[in-house]
Amino acid sequence: MDNHHQSHHLTDPPPGPTNHVHPVPRYTSLANQNFHGHHHEYSHDDYCQRIICCSCTFVFFSIFLFLLTFVAIFTILNPKVPKYNVSSITINSLHVNPANAIVSAEFTLFIEAYNPNKRIGIWYRNASRVTALFRGNTLCSGEIPQFLQPGNNITLMKIGMKGEIEVGPDDKALLLEGIAGPPSGEGLELDVLARVPVAIQLDNEVTIWRFRVDTYYTLMLNSIASRQPIKIEKSEQFFKVDFMEWL
Repeated sequence: MDNHHQSHHLTDPPPGPTNHVHPVPRYTSLANQNFHGHHHEYSHDDYCQRIICCSCTFVFFSIFLFLLTFVAIFTILNPKVPKYNVSSITINSLHVNPANAIVSAEFTLFIEAYNPNKRIGIWYRNASRVTALFRGNTLCSGEIPQFLQPGNNITLMKIGMKGEIEVGPDDKALLLEGIAGPPSGEGLELDVLARVPVAIQLDNEVTIWRFRVDTYYTLMLNSIASRQPIKIEKSEQFFKVDFMEWL
């Protein structure tokens, strides 16, 4: 038997899976990373809306805190409106010049002020003005002295008033008639306007509010003769508080 040499062809094994290696960057920027998976961009309008929202919240909270404080003070102190009354008036002099209708007047007015509050004092401040008017003409004016009225107190304020004014023929005739004395049963109308800046003080120490009080009186007098007893036959009063007036 012949020996035959068999040749075997050797083949390469089939290629296996290939692993691709990605290059790793040496540096990584945090600005390009988003830890939440979303990328937000804030515009100028968003920033303005945030500022407006914060401002509105602050204003609302401030108003709420102010109202809460006001209600608390009102509930604890239980404030009461003071009362004022013109108790008497003295005409020291009232002269009408017949040549030029110049009227010079000097009055003394007594106003009774009653403060019914226990812990609230009333501080009557400077720049007050008390005016006596006849038919719209200012005869004289004066000031209330600055003082502090404590709680549960009645104070009689003495106000000196002086003035000089020129009046028309009709007012001149009425003034001369009033000086002589009106007929029995009739009265002479005199208006008094008091504008007084005041401050409310707690326990006469801490000022908690300032405003202006306007009091308008209409007095019916039996006479305006000087140095004579004058009777107030009728008195009407109008009271107004101006909280926006800071004097």
